[in-house]
Amino acid sequence: MSALFGTFAIVGAFLPLFMADTGLSAQQIGTVLAMASLVRIFTGPSWGMLADRLGQRRIVMASAACVAACTALALLAARTIPNHAFVIIALLIACQGAATSALGPLSDSLALALAREGRIQYGPPRAAGSATFMVISAIGGQVVGLFGTIIVPILLACGFVTAALVARSLPEPASPVASRRHFTGGLAGVVAVLRIPEFRLTLASSALIQGSHAAFYSFGPLHWRSLGITDGTIGLLIAIGIVAEVAFFMWGRRLIELLGPAGLTLGAAVAGIVRWSVTAITGDLAILFAVQALHAVTFAFQHQSSMLMLQRVIPPERASTAQALHMALGAGVPMGTMTFLSGFIYERYGGRLFFLMALLCVLAVPLVPLLRRPRSLG
Repeated sequence: MSALFGTFAIVGAFLPLFMADTGLSAQQIGTVLAMASLVRIFTGPSWGMLADRLGQRRIVMASAACVAACTALALLAARTIPNHAFVIIALLIACQGAATSALGPLSDSLALALAREGRIQYGPPRAAGSATFMVISAIGGQVVGLFGTIIVPILLACGFVTAALVARSLPEPASPVASRRHFTGGLAGVVAVLRIPEFRLTLASSALIQGSHAAFYSFGPLHWRSLGITDGTIGLLIAIGIVAEVAFFMWGRRLIELLGPAGLTLGAAVAGIVRWSVTAITGDLAILFAVQALHAVTFAFQHQSSMLMLQRVIPPERASTAQALHMALGAGVPMGTMTFLSGFIYERYGGRLFFLMALLCVLAVPLVPLLRRPRSLG
């Protein structure tokens, strides 16, 4: 997870800055990032079904990471053809999105499968990934500040190659991913997962709360830069949220057991309302560093809530498919839609865009009582 999350740190924090320095407008950046998110909707479940069918998450992950590395290096061509930079970047980021749609869901699926067998706990590996995200965000800001955003595609390629190498050495669960005798692939397999009511409820809560991060991931760095905040400080702002996130994944097991899916989702929604509202109205660094620490709640609480639900209601032979569907429909669709809209809104209203993200968190609050239903908790 460390190699994977370190690479995602570069994607989230500095890829938008690379595109801006290549000449793309805020609206074009939003369109490119939205395309990548929407591509993941269609490709993510396919990767999951392939992994369930083969019973080999490692090979699928390594192959996808190699494709992502190639697309990252190809981004350097955009600088040499400025008149066609938008088209080139859009196509390459879409291809990269298709490849990376395999990595997050399959790594989570593998970690949960090993946790189910008692071989690991889910929290520490996830914390290691988050810690790497934090370190790379901080160091990456300094590296980008030193060499300029031309270094971003090179950093991405190195990260994806490392992820591919590490993926090949990961353990597989003792039990097979799927029973081929009872395995139903294709559309029927997707429908089988979507027919589970608790899974649909999990999708809804993730779509609203995780989708509320779209403006931050796409335009947070650009918004802060417009306020006069340096790229190095932007990296630190992103990193500070991960400090609390790492602490939660490392030592939050008792809190997770106490709150359960409903309490975790409520905490994420309330924190999101506060975080995005404050981000919309201030550029004060002290305040921004404080609310950035809420990333541990807005993201990590909801992520853990979703993982608990999937672990409890999804049969093991559907684990990768469910994870990929959750990533596609619980993150890809809302992220893609909100990122696309964010480009238009940010270009016209600037930081007030974050009030819309706060509203999404408000809409998630009515889902909390449904998550308390005994059947939802297995």
